[in-house]
Amino acid sequence: MTTQTRERRYFPAPDVGTQDNGIRFEAYRRDDTEVRLSFIPPGAVVTGRDPEKARVGMIVRGGLSVTVGEVVKVMRPEHDVYVVPPHVGLSAVNSTAEEAVLLEITRSKSGEKYPAPTGYFLEPLESRKFVKMDVTFFLADWIELMIADIPGGGQMPYHKHSHEQIGICLEGRYDMTVEETSHELLFGGTYFCAGQEGHSAENPNAGLARSLNIFIPPRYHRVPKQEEEQETP
Repeated sequence: MTTQTRERRYFPAPDVGTQDNGIRFEAYRRDDTEVRLSFIPPGAVVTGRDPEKARVGMIVRGGLSVTVGEVVKVMRPEHDVYVVPPHVGLSAVNSTAEEAVLLEITRSKSGEKYPAPTGYFLEPLESRKFVKMDVTFFLADWIELMIADIPGGGQMPYHKHSHEQIGICLEGRYDMTVEETSHELLFGGTYFCAGQEGHSAENPNAGLARSLNIFIPPRYHRVPKQEEEQETP
């Protein structure tokens, strides 16, 4: 595998465009998964894309009123997450006076199941210190999200695990390495890391960097399988 091929596989360049309703987007893809940043102007209506796929979304900036099935929620930045299984309706509207930025993951992989949490929405599970970083977790049966603040000079040492990991830069900038390929991530920059692909992160800058890290299946708060729950006294 050439250096350029590795770069594109771990750190794909985005497809960019503007929809008829004025929503700009940046879409990053690897295999069966897409990460999309949508920049939604005031008054714009968002209709659910790819209804055959599972969708997980978080507001990064601004506010958005989201309807999943018959459940309506005004989502707050980095506080609310929707988890929508295939074939469930999803729509949203930006009823504020400011642009909203929606980060959405869509996925459809053979053999995987995508159950929804009760009410379709998640709030933070816990916040704590982790490797000298402030982190906040969100947890569903098949996916775990971790927002991490990487201080100036902070780093996540090189390591491997069986879980798939995807990361997006939310603020500042930091250096990400997957296998032997390194890349500086700025806002929206995305990396894809399959199971057992070694990776590390470092913030060599003075300012704070902020990232969203996604684990499939959950890594830090593993959800027991249904049959295991039934066997537990």
